[in-house]
Amino acid sequence: MISIEDLVGLVTSKISDAEVNVMDKTGMKDHFIIHVTSSIFKDMDLMARHRAVQEILTPAMQDGRIHAAEIKTATPD
Repeated sequence: MISIEDLVGLVTSKISDAEVNVMDKTGMKDHFIIHVTSSIFKDMDLMARHRAVQEILTPAMQDGRIHAAEIKTATPD
């Protein structure tokens, strides 16, 4: 399990300008919907954006703190 605060910190430690919103999908602290907004996504296609976030989450998924993550990405307006 991982707290929402720790999950936000994990993403922002790698994407410094990220605005991260997380929803605990099941209340069990291991299934999340993660919405990341960052300027680094500007020239990336959807798959590249998701891969970038997935790479950050991989260690927490491998050690079991995260079981599932639905990733949504955007660029700032």
